[in-house]
Amino acid sequence: MTTTATVTALFPEHTPADLLHTIRSGVRSRETLVVAEWDAIVAWAERHVLATPEGAATLTEGVIDTGVPIAGDGAPLVSDYHPMELVSALGRSAHGGRAFVGRVVECAWRLPHVYAAVAAGRLAPWRAERIADLTRPLCAPAAAFVDRQLYDVTAVGWAQLGRLVDEAVRRFDPAAAEARRIAAASRRRLDVDEPDTDGLVQLSGTLDAADGHDLDLAVRRRAVQLGRLGNEQPLEVRRSIAVGEIARQDLLLDLDGAPGRKVVLNVHLTDDPANPVARWDDGACPVSPDQVREWLQVAGSSVVVRPVVDLAEHVPVTSYEVPDRLRTRVALRDPTCRFPHCTTRAGRCDLDHAVPHGDGGPTCPCNLVPLCRRHHRAKTFSAWRYVTLGPGSYLWRSPRRLLFLVDHRGTHPLDVDRTELTPLWRCSGVAVATTTAATPSPAPTHSGARAPVPAAVRTPAATSGPTTAPTFRAPVA
Repeated sequence: MTTTATVTALFPEHTPADLLHTIRSGVRSRETLVVAEWDAIVAWAERHVLATPEGAATLTEGVIDTGVPIAGDGAPLVSDYHPMELVSALGRSAHGGRAFVGRVVECAWRLPHVYAAVAAGRLAPWRAERIADLTRPLCAPAAAFVDRQLYDVTAVGWAQLGRLVDEAVRRFDPAAAEARRIAAASRRRLDVDEPDTDGLVQLSGTLDAADGHDLDLAVRRRAVQLGRLGNEQPLEVRRSIAVGEIARQDLLLDLDGAPGRKVVLNVHLTDDPANPVARWDDGACPVSPDQVREWLQVAGSSVVVRPVVDLAEHVPVTSYEVPDRLRTRVALRDPTCRFPHCTTRAGRCDLDHAVPHGDGGPTCPCNLVPLCRRHHRAKTFSAWRYVTLGPGSYLWRSPRRLLFLVDHRGTHPLDVDRTELTPLWRCSGVAVATTTAATPSPAPTHSGARAPVPAAVRTPAATSGPTTAPTFRAPVA
């Protein structure tokens, strides 16, 4: 009780909105200090560069010196003894501090766009460190590829980052990538343990991605059928029962006449024909052409060729319900939930009508936005609001009137407070959002300052369709 009273006394007249802005300001100040520290480390490294590998600082795993330089190919070699003093000044452990210096050197020399994004305040330093950890083993061209892809992405998840690094290896070192894939395939297995005293067994294994996809679809479908037939047990239990039923049914099949696999792959061509990379949308990961060829060579497999989808085309329907062909277009444009910082896959999301269907908003890809169930409810039942700025670009306002721009690069906090949003909708894939700032935040003066948002954020209006739409205004917090 005393602690709560003491903390409250520190902010006696602050509203919740004021506290949020104080916290956001503190984040910027902390990142500014980190950027200054990084700049000093880079200047220090420039003064301790070695011309030969002898005597260079290397990474340590446990108590073993790996002999691997602290930064990747193309970064300068730093003297082994001088970092001891720097690490002591940083107040870090010997091994952890050396690795930290290596990450900063990696960003400064091999990931210049990432380093510039950190200095400008567009990318959090801890995210840049994570990127550096993954790019250090890469060759210089592969690291440069990752740098170009990630320098302005503010909300990339770890899984997505790992997939991008895998793609870089496939592009620039395809032989090593294929050797790794073949070695990994040899570790596939499926184990059924001994029954326990309750009559249950543990099932575990590692499958080919396409096999796992097929198994999940089959188990899910059979579990749903069991529910429709009157089985009232939880879905997880029905899935386990479904595996047994599928197995028993398989024992009765004439396998010589059984239909083969049907795998639907959306293959996106790369811009480098010499090192092509396929992308499996269901797996959200890059795969090699050899892997695709192996999948399609399975007996009974069928290949379905579909025309290229023009994501800019307008194909409205009159119904409120969204047909699958429109869901596919929206998912290709917006692969995840469009709420700030959310990474839920679009295939698991609801499709929200940006302009409500009852207010004249069409069921058209330009007016459909993927929102996961939690954030769809937040938009519907709370004061969270958004407007569409253009295809795949959305401006969100929180209940406390914080603004966030969400686009294909991630989520970008905007420094305009207490703002009204007035959407002007046209069924053209383009919407106009006017922002009226009542109390702009003072522009930060540190090196990571972001440019203030202009009073109006606009994109060109269309030449067809309705000319106005209702104006929404959230209650003042």
